[in-house]
Parts: sequence; C-alpha cells; structure tokens
Amino acid sequence: MTDYDIRKKLAAALRSRAGQARTDHPLSYAQRPLLMLHQMNPDSASYNVAFTARFTDGFDSAAFRGAIQSLVGRHAALRTTFSRVGADGQDNTAGRQTVHGWLEPDFAELDVRQWSEQQLDDAVRSAYREPFDLTTGPLIRVRAYLVAPGEAVVLLALHHVVCDFWSLSVILAELEQLYLAETERRPSQLPGRTVPYSDFVAYQRELIAGEKGSRARSYWHAQLSGQLEPAEWPRFELDPADASEGGSLVFPFSAELARDVFALAKEEGVTPYAVLLTAFQVLVSRYTGRQDVLVGTPVAGRTDPALAECIGNFVNPVVLRADLSDSVSFREQLGRTRRTVVEALEHQDYPFELLVSELAPRRVDDRNPVFQAMFSYQKPSRYPALAGLYVADEGAAPVAWAGLTAVPFRLNQQDDQLELVLEVVHDGDRLVGLLKYRKSVFSAQAARQAAGNYLALLQAALADPGRHVAELPMPTEVDPGSDQRTAPERQVVGAAPRSEPGGGAAVSAHERRVMAAWQQVLGREGIGPDDNFFDLGGTSMLLMQVHELLADEAADGPLKVHELFRYPTVASLARRLGRTAATVSTGPGRGRASSRRVQLADGTARSARLRARERHRLDTDGGKDV
Repeated sequence: MTDYDIRKKLAAALRSRAGQARTDHPLSYAQRPLLMLHQMNPDSASYNVAFTARFTDGFDSAAFRGAIQSLVGRHAALRTTFSRVGADGQDNTAGRQTVHGWLEPDFAELDVRQWSEQQLDDAVRSAYREPFDLTTGPLIRVRAYLVAPGEAVVLLALHHVVCDFWSLSVILAELEQLYLAETERRPSQLPGRTVPYSDFVAYQRELIAGEKGSRARSYWHAQLSGQLEPAEWPRFELDPADASEGGSLVFPFSAELARDVFALAKEEGVTPYAVLLTAFQVLVSRYTGRQDVLVGTPVAGRTDPALAECIGNFVNPVVLRADLSDSVSFREQLGRTRRTVVEALEHQDYPFELLVSELAPRRVDDRNPVFQAMFSYQKPSRYPALAGLYVADEGAAPVAWAGLTAVPFRLNQQDDQLELVLEVVHDGDRLVGLLKYRKSVFSAQAARQAAGNYLALLQAALADPGRHVAELPMPTEVDPGSDQRTAPERQVVGAAPRSEPGGGAAVSAHERRVMAAWQQVLGREGIGPDDNFFDLGGTSMLLMQVHELLADEAADGPLKVHELFRYPTVASLARRLGRTAATVSTGPGRGRASSRRVQLADGTARSARLRARERHRLDTDGGKDV
C-alpha cells in the first residue's frame, strides 16, 4: 500500500468520526434574508449559484470526486446547515447555522453517451434548478455527465447562502490544485488552514458595534433620506403563461465599444465600472421617468484581507443614488458617479439588511426594498478564467485547467430576485453583458430592446462625453409606467358601514386577532386598524413570526407569506383573513402574473401549514429544529 493509499484511508476514517461533530454560530446579515426567503419558498431555486463547463482531454471522474471531498473538508461553509428563522434562542428572529465536522457532498456520475445535446441541456438545467434543503444539507451539488471517454460536462451548484461569485473563483482555483494532486496521487500544495466563515460573522458584529459602523450608519441614513418609493416601469405586453419566473439574455459588446469604455475610463481617471454604471443609471432613469435614480450594486464585503480565501456569502449590496435632474454632461455625471462609488465603498461594511430594518421603507408586494434594479461588474481577479466560463457566450474561449481543457458550457441562470439586473463581465479584452429580468415585468422582446437601448446610450456617451445625458439617444423610446402599488381596498358597494353603538368604528374579530399578533411580535400596545406593520417598526424577519401566528386564520385556507406584504395594515389584513377563496383579491391592478416566488408560495401552502403545525408541536414539546 502506497503512502497515498494510506493517507486516503486515514482521511476517510477521520471524516467518518468527524460526522458527529457540530458547532453552532449566528448568521451574518447577508445570510438572514436568504434564510427567510427560503422559508417562504423552500422549493424555489432563485438563489442557486452554479458553474458549468465541459472538461476534455482525459477527465477523471473519481479524481474530481476526491477533489470535491477535499474542498469540502477545507471550508466550513460547505459543511453548514441552517435552522429556521425564529429558532435562535439569543435572537428570536435570526436563526442559526451549524457547521458539521463532516458532511458528504452530493456527487453523482451519469453516463450520458447515448443522450442528445438537448437531453443533456435539460438534465443540467434540471439539476441546477433542484432546490436545496437548508436544514439537512448538503448545500453543494456536483454532477459529472460523462459524454465520451475522458470527457464530461460538470455542474457545480451551491446555495447562495454559503457562496458568492468571489467564492466561485476560490473554488475553481483550489479545485484545480486538488484535482492535480488526486491524479498525481500526492498531497496538494494548498495551505493547511482556511479562515472559517464564522470569523467573518464575529468581525461583522464587532464592526457594526464600533465607531466605523456608527459612521457608516450615519452616512447611509443621510444618503437614503426621503421617500424610497419603488420604481415604475413601462407597461409591456406580457404572455401570462410565460410570466412566472425570470429570464436572461447575453449580449456581447463590440470590440470597438469595449476599447472606448476602457479609453474613457483611463482618460477620466475612473474605472470601467463607473462608465458602465453611469450609462445604466441613465437607462433606468429613462425607463422609470425618474431623475432620482436608485441602483443597487454588490460589493465583495471582504475588507479584511484574511478573508480573501474563505468560501461563504460575503456580498453586500450598496445603494448608489444618482441625481439626473440638472441634465449635466455625461462626463460630469461620470465624475459624480465616481464620488458616489468611492463614498459607498468607504462605508460598504454596513449590512443592507440592517439598513432596511432601520429605514423601514414601505413594502410593496414581493418587490425588493429601496432598489429594484441592480448593476454589477464581474472581473474575477482570483481566477480570471472564470469570466469566460461563467458567461459562456459564443466568444468565450476554452481555458487550460489542471492538464485538461475547460470548454464553456452555457447555462441560463434565470431568476427573478430583482426586476432588472445588468451584469457586465470583463473577460480579457472583451466585455459581455448579461441582462436578467422578471418576466412579470419585462417580456423577452422588451428585455432585448432594453439591452439595445443600453448599448446605444453607452455608445453615444462614449462618442461625445460632453453631451448632456438627457440628449443621449435611444433607438426604442419608452413611456414610464404608472404607479404599481396595490390600490387601497374599497368597501363593497351596498355594504353598510359598521359602527359601535357609541358612534366609534367597530373592531372585528379578525382585526383583534391581527392586533394581538402584532402586539406580541412588535412588543407594543395601542395598535389601531389603520396602522401599517412596517411603519410601526416591523421587518421582514418579524413578519415571519406574524405568519406563524396567523397562518391558519384565513377563512379560505392557510395565509401565504407574500400576502402579509400585500396587506400591510391591520384592516386590510383582517379583511383578507375573513374572505373566502371566491372573493380574495388577485393582487395589483396592473394585471401582471405573480412572480415565481409568489406562485411557489401558493403551490406549497398546504405543506407550509403542516410544517407550521409540526413546528408548533415541537416548540410545545421542547423539541429543537436542526
């Protein structure tokens, strides 16, 4: 038996013994909303993160599996499971994460040599979209589709709660070294210890409590003062049968346009990110009719250098506010963008989830608070080859990987997290756009027009940076949509108003039930029928507790979580509880199909009620969720 064989047997024995070890930790602020969203829709794949590639020139499935096991052993985040929101004894809204000493990754090898390309595409997409169980794990799924001897299409999928785009770079870089070590039957040259994600959680809490956190809080409260109403998009002709999830499209920049972006950035002393972002802010302004534009952008969240090689969800969205009211030149607007970005990066550590709970903007249906459009610029520095493999457009080139050739394999990662998201991927000298959109807001044609409009705005700005932003042309003009907020419920015609004998308005049994639930969750008295849950200091996390209390109170069946956002006042929620299925409102007056998250919540209502009852039984019996 060789030294390699002895080490492998020892590693297997250690994994077997480590499987019983567990340590509990609090959640980061980036994880909390993801855990809540998962509870709302456990069957959703909106927050699955994936990497796909076709490996040729001698792919060894057994070696790749060994490399995956070594990777999981190195990073605690890949051996983590989560409790439900409300299961944290120290913080009744936060939930917990449990790191296991060992948690076997979900790895499967499939012989697909007789499959067609369409069958293969369908299988990869189906495996990507398969939901994760955050309470049992594992939260990493690997599929090796053997298409020919020494050739395989590989899917690597993880839940966003344990992985971000930076982490994908770390994973690919380490897997290359670990795979080489497996094929050469030797130890890898990687450092022995990695920083656990729990160190970041502790670092984040200390930062928030300190002076730096206080300064960041003051900055963001000042930056986001005033009304934060949702964006009003144009109305597009939609296909209701195809409006239940997200869509995406890839559009490459011409070589000349990419060169002009880099040239203007250099000339103005800004990054290409600032140039591309400014053009996107102009696009959002045109589509919403607003000159006060709020766009989110994800930042890496790894301001501590010790966390550079750690796998986990560190990303934190920051809000970039642009004032386009005075229609300055694109060059001057670019300078404003630069200042805004620099200030935002200086205060990037303040968690967006915490900021939302403090600002308490009015919630509308299942729309993201504060911003509904996002821009990101992906230029992986840890593993540059990830750019082309990630976007996998026709111009992406194969790359060398651990003695193999990694060929891009296109996987449409369609989601409906936000209404409009533009990612620009920097791949060598190329720029490639990836537009993601909600099909309940944008049709496929409208999305293609938006991409074309963006490129036209950018091209015109680059050709003449001194031109006023209001004068930049778009080939397809749009009219901003009307207010999308749900119209206030009106009293049924012919129904007599209720009144107390003494002249005051009567309080129905359902209103008393809602008030009691709010009083219990918010810890305050004096709640009236017209009060708004979020105006009283309620948050998304606290709303989950309200759902637990009221889930079975609706006359026509269990209340859905998304309905608590739709009916935020005592009176409107009480009316919802008292309605029968035949009279329940179908939602916003625009007639849009609900988003995929809402439809999934509807489809799993019965199981949600059963889970709520089971949780209640466990709570009363002293049981604990894992």
